Amino acid sequence: MPPFSNTSESTRLILDSLPMGVLFCDREGIIRFVNKAYADLLGQAPDALLGRDITDVIPHSRAQVVMREDRPEMGELCQLGPGSVQPVVVNRIPVRDSLGQVAGMVSQALFNDPQELQRLSAKIERLDRKINHYKRRIQASLAPQYSLSSILGESAVMRRLKRQAQNYARLDEPVLILGATGAGKELFAHALHAESPRAEGPLVCINCAAIPKDLFESELFGYARGAFSGARQDGKIGQIELADKGTLFLDEIGEMPPEIQAKLLRVLESRSVCRVGSVTAHTVDFRLVAATNRHMAAMLHAGSFREDLYYRINTFVLEIPPLRDRAEDILLIARHTLARMGLEQTRFSARAEAAMRAFSWPGNVRQLHNAVVHAATMRQGDVIEVEDFPPETLPAMTARENAGGNGGVAAPTRHDGGVRVPSGTEIELHGIMADAEAVAIRQALAAPGGNVAATARILGIARATLYTKLARYGIVPHREGTPRPPGD
Repeated sequence: MPPFSNTSESTRLILDSLPMGVLFCDREGIIRFVNKAYADLLGQAPDALLGRDITDVIPHSRAQVVMREDRPEMGELCQLGPGSVQPVVVNRIPVRDSLGQVAGMVSQALFNDPQELQRLSAKIERLDRKINHYKRRIQASLAPQYSLSSILGESAVMRRLKRQAQNYARLDEPVLILGATGAGKELFAHALHAESPRAEGPLVCINCAAIPKDLFESELFGYARGAFSGARQDGKIGQIELADKGTLFLDEIGEMPPEIQAKLLRVLESRSVCRVGSVTAHTVDFRLVAATNRHMAAMLHAGSFREDLYYRINTFVLEIPPLRDRAEDILLIARHTLARMGLEQTRFSARAEAAMRAFSWPGNVRQLHNAVVHAATMRQGDVIEVEDFPPETLPAMTARENAGGNGGVAAPTRHDGGVRVPSGTEIELHGIMADAEAVAIRQALAAPGGNVAATARILGIARATLYTKLARYGIVPHREGTPRPPGD
C-alpha cells in the first residue's frame, strides 16, 4: 500500500518528519498522539506513550489547567519527564471540536537543548540590528541636508530672507518659494524643515519636473495591491504618506499636471490620502513647502495652474533673488567653494574677482559653484585667473580686455541698480552677456544631438526657461537624423 493512501497515515508521517515535538491529549488527559521527536525528548517509543495519562509521563503537566481555562500558554521554558536535565520551550494550545468545545490540548516542544534557543535568539538579534540599520539609513535619507547656516550670503536681501525663513519655520502653514533655477530654493526648503517643530520628522523631497506624467499619481499617492498591471503585489506607499509627521517639499510645483493639482488640493483640505485602486483614506499630517521658477501669475492667467491650489499654498512666500541682484555675495560663495575643496590657500586674482562680480550668472549659485570648481581644477598655481574659468562664464572681462581699453587692467566700475557695470568702455555689457548665453546654449544643444530636455538638464535650467531663451535668440533645436534648417 502506498505510504499516503489514507489521511491519518499521511498526517502521522508528516508530523513524524517535523523537527519539533508534537503531543495531543484528549479532554481526560489521555495521550492520543505523539510524534517521534516528542517521544525522543521523553526517552520512550511513541507506541509506549499512547493511551497513557499525560501526568504519568509528565507529572508536572499543565494540560488540565490549559483545557480548564481555555487559554494557551506560549513560550514556556520547562523540563519534560522525571529526571530530564534539558530544558525545552513548550507551547500548550487548547483544541476545540466542531461545536467549539474544548476537546483536548496540543503540546509543542520547540527546542530540545538550550543551544538551539540561543542560536534562534542570536538570529533574531542579527535581524533586529539589520532592521535598525536600514531604519537609520531611511531616516538619514529623509533628514534635512541643509540649515539656515548652510545658506551663504551677507547681503541685506539675504539677511532679510533668512529672518523670514526663521519666522515661517515656527509656523505650520504652507510656504511657497519663488526663484530662478539654481538660486537656492532647495536650501531654503531644507532650512524651513530643520528650523521647524517637525525637524525630527521626515523631509520628503519631490521634483515634480522629474516625474513622468503617467507615474505622477502612483508616486505621490501610492497604490493598493493589484491596482494596475505591473503593480507590486503588496502595493506601495506614496510620497505624501511618507511625509507624515514631517514636511513635504514639492520642487517645481509649476510642472505638476492639472489633474494631480486637483487631487493634491483635496489632500490638503481633507488631510487624508487615498491610494490608487483603494477606497480607504489614510490620515496624513504634514507641512507643505512648494517651490517654482515659473511665473505663477502668468500660469494662473493661462489656466495651467489652479487658482484655488495657488491660494492654498502661498500663505507665506519667500522670493529668492537671482545672484546678479546680490553681487556682494558672489565672492563669499566663491571662496566658500574653494574652502570646501580644501583650497583655503588658493585665491582669485583681482581680474578674476572683478569679472565674477560683473558677470550676470544666469545659472545663479549653481553656475557659480561649477565655474569655481572648473577654475580651481584648471589653475596653474595658488592664484585663479580669468582664463581658468569656463570660456562661456566670464565673457564680459575678456571681451573688454580684448577691446584694448586698459592694457590688460580691469576698467573702473560703477554701480547701477545694485549690479556692477563697467564704465569708460564702448562694449555693451548686456549685449555681450546675451551673445555669450546664446553661444553656450548652442554648444549645450549640440552635445545631446538637439534634445531640449537633455540640454535643459545640462544647463541646469527648466525646460520651459530653455524654450523661452531659444525663442529669444532664434535658435531652432536640430535633432540628429533630421534635415538641418537653412542657415543653421
